[in-house]
Parts: sequence; C-alpha cells; structure tokens
Amino acid sequence: MAAEAVTAVAVATERVHLRVAWLCGAVLFLEGYDISAVGYALPSLVDAWKVHPQAFTPVLTAGNVGLLLGSLCAGLSGDRLGRKPVLIGCAVVFGIFSLLSAFAGSAFHLAELRFLTGLGLGGGIPLAVALAADFAPPMVRGRLVIMMCLGVGMGFAVGGLLASQLVRVFGWSAIFVTGGVLPLGLVPALAVWLPESPALREATRQRHLVAALFQDGLASTTVLLWTINLLSLLVVYFILQWTPAILHASGVSPSRAILGTTMYALGTLAGPLLTAPIVDRFGIERVLTCGLAFGALCVLSIGLFNPQFWLLSVIIFGAGIGAGCQAGINSLSGLAYPPAIRSTGTGWALGAGRVGTIAGPLLGGVLLAFGFRARNIFVAAAIPAFVATLLMAILGQLRRSR
Repeated sequence: MAAEAVTAVAVATERVHLRVAWLCGAVLFLEGYDISAVGYALPSLVDAWKVHPQAFTPVLTAGNVGLLLGSLCAGLSGDRLGRKPVLIGCAVVFGIFSLLSAFAGSAFHLAELRFLTGLGLGGGIPLAVALAADFAPPMVRGRLVIMMCLGVGMGFAVGGLLASQLVRVFGWSAIFVTGGVLPLGLVPALAVWLPESPALREATRQRHLVAALFQDGLASTTVLLWTINLLSLLVVYFILQWTPAILHASGVSPSRAILGTTMYALGTLAGPLLTAPIVDRFGIERVLTCGLAFGALCVLSIGLFNPQFWLLSVIIFGAGIGAGCQAGINSLSGLAYPPAIRSTGTGWALGAGRVGTIAGPLLGGVLLAFGFRARNIFVAAAIPAFVATLLMAILGQLRRSR
C-alpha cells in the first residue's frame, strides 16, 4: 500500500509540473506572437496611413521600453504577490492593450498602446520561468524550462504565418484583435488549472528583493547574468533586424535576403531543441557555452568569408542556433536563484537583456551610417557574441566551484 501511495503521489506531481509547463508555454507562445505583431502589421500600416516607415520608429522603441519595465516590475511583483496572479494580470494587460491597438488611428496613438502592451508582455518570461522551475523535478528542471521557453520562438514563427493570412483576408487590425482575444481567452484556463508555487509559500520572504540579488554570494552571478543577457539579446536583435538590409546591400536579391533571415529564425528554434535534452546531463552552463561559441563562430564566418548563398544560409542557420541559447539563458536566470527571489532574478536579468534589444538595432544603424561594409558589420557583431560566450564559461566555473 505504501508503495502504491508513493507511486500515486509521483504521478500526480508529474502531471502538475507538466500542466504548469504547458500553460506557461501557452502564455509564452501568445507573448511571442504579440511581440512580433507590430512588425507584421507595419507594411500594411504604412500603406493605410500613407506615412514613411521611419514614422514607426517610436512605436518599436515604445514597445521595447514597455517590455523592459514590464520585466522589472513583474519580477518584483511575482515574488511579492505570487507568481500566478501576476502572470494572469500580465496576460490580461497585454491582451486588452493589444486588442485596443486594432483601433489606433495614428503612429503616436499606436506607440502609446504598444508601450502599455509591452508592460504586460515583459512579465511573461520571468514569471513563467519561475513557476516552471518551482514545480519541475530537479533531474529534468533545465530541460523542461528550456522547452517551455521555446514557446516564444514558436509564437514568432507561427505568428508570421497566421498574420500573413489575417492581413490578406481582414486587414492589419485583425493581427492585433487576434493578439488580444487569444490571451484573454486563456485567462480562465490559467485561473482554474495553474497552481500557485508552493516553493514561494514555503520560502522566507525577502524585504529588499533587488538587494537580495547581490547578497549571500549571488553578486557575481547577478552581474554575469545581466551582462550575458544584454550581450546575447543585442546580437540577436542586431542580426534579426538588419540581416535583410545588410545582405541586400552586399548584392543579394531581396527575396534571398529574406530567406537568409528566415534561416536565422529557424536556427533560433533549433537551438533549444538541440540543447534541452542534454543540459541536465552535462550541465546547463557547459552546454550554453558550447552553443554560444558555435553561434559566435558562425557570425564571424559570415564576416570573414564570402560563401555562396546556399552555404551562407547554412552558416546563418548556425548563427541562429547560437541565438537560440537565449532560451537556456532565460532558464539559467531562474535556476540560479532561490525560490524567494526567483522571479525577481529572472525579471531583472531579462530587463538588462531588454537594453540589448534596444541597443542592437541602434548599433546596426550607426555602423551603416559610418559606412561599414556588410562583412565588417558581421565581424563587429561577433565581438559581443564571443564576450557572452566567455562570460558564460566563467559563470559555469563560478557556480561549479560553490
């Protein structure tokens, strides 16, 4: 009887952690769609409002600033008020303001709404990572959290296919309506089936959550995670937003330039699929160091050599695999901290990374303005990628020595 009871408890626990991972993964999938929604809508908005594409720079910037502040605030609130209610609140916020974005009448109005949408979107990753890490069994924790984080990339990819059909049939506003209705429709499921973290209830509450990230031997881990996040996301957004223009400027046709960027996006999906199965066996820092190094070498190869387009596409795909390690970095940000400050640690590390999402596109524009050639720009992008690799190796050595 005792053995049967233990088995029943184990099965129930397994079901709970998988249910949490699926629900949080669904939130991240919708978050990935909503983050990319404005980019998918821009071409139609340019035509509908008869404005230049540059007019939407404040829209993109406002969304990224909202994401940054949302990561910081939601991380703190999750450790103060509970992961579940704050995650549900974030889904409600980005659902409502995405829905309202469908009724924007100007770029300025859309920028305001995207900032508010970003506040909700910013909380998704830190809260989902913290919840999944709290429930996951130790032997599969790294794998489970990384696979859950794959939801963001899936949202990007599937969102593009869905948005292309929505625009064709219903117009640009349908992109935002879908991005609002789906998360609001998910809220009842989160309220009913998503449990609150028992680890948070049992943990000793910290009075000063941000200060706690630098106490009890965590200061070096915090500084390294913040820097790694910033550099990693700087490179990711630098390449995502500028690769089509850079390739086209080097003589590649527009269609092939888009295909090259698509290969990069596919690589970001392959990265978590390749790293997740082995992180718990070999150590998450070791696996991420190898993945980041591989991606950095691919970026450098684009700058040093002049391969034919088919080989260039393969190399760009490899660079995307390195970029896909961001899912593992997000997971590590949650696993590195105790439950009492887990969502704060993840949110503030990702908040530092959001600085990179703003700086990456700006850096690309500056290099182009100074007349850098396409190959030189990829060599420049490889520098922060290699620095992030080195810092991850240092972080791994630091954590293993404790």
